[in-house]
Amino acid sequence: MDTIPLSPAILAAPLFAGLQDTDVAAFLRTAPCRQDSFSKGAILLSQGDSVSAAGLLLSGKLKAYRLNRQGEENLQSVLGPGNMFGDMLMATDNGKSPVTVECTEDARVLFVPFGSIMAAPGDFGDRLRVNLLHELSARYWALNRKVRYLSERSLRGRIALFLLDAAHDQGGLTFTLPMTREAMASLLGVNRSALSRELSRMEKDGLLAVYRGSFRLLDRAGIENCID
Repeated sequence: MDTIPLSPAILAAPLFAGLQDTDVAAFLRTAPCRQDSFSKGAILLSQGDSVSAAGLLLSGKLKAYRLNRQGEENLQSVLGPGNMFGDMLMATDNGKSPVTVECTEDARVLFVPFGSIMAAPGDFGDRLRVNLLHELSARYWALNRKVRYLSERSLRGRIALFLLDAAHDQGGLTFTLPMTREAMASLLGVNRSALSRELSRMEKDGLLAVYRGSFRLLDRAGIENCID
């Protein structure tokens, strides 16, 4: 088995937060982890695939989506460096993926088997498992957010919730989204044209300003009033 180099991307990942470099290196040297590179458009995981290891994204971007009966993508999440996929599934009995995970740009991924995480000894293993729980908790809240968006009766309400969450996450009323307009539309359960029309109406109403991929919330109270 090839030795996995201890890169800055691995050490910066939330899964290995608070752990000594030497301990992480030893774990990668002894556990049956593997690291692979993928090109844009590559499918890392398909709906129905078995999952026994978590994928830790070291570089690039991924999207997780489901296909509806018409073959259209229903975006579940957009993943950047440090994010994981398959972590919630690898511990289940059937471990079948409900989503497809695809590269939206060239990517590098470290695959970490569930058994290796659970068998890691001592303080290192304890911290590794706590870090995994933190990741699972973050994933739960991300899914909770999507349910909130889709529970809004109006498209304007969905957009308002989404943009307020983005402003909170980035710590300011001006921010850039880590996704395309098409991906945003899919996440909110609408088509891109409808999303663009409603954003234009919100601009005309003085609620926000849009600069390509960036947003500025001009009237936070007005935006909050859009929510049911």
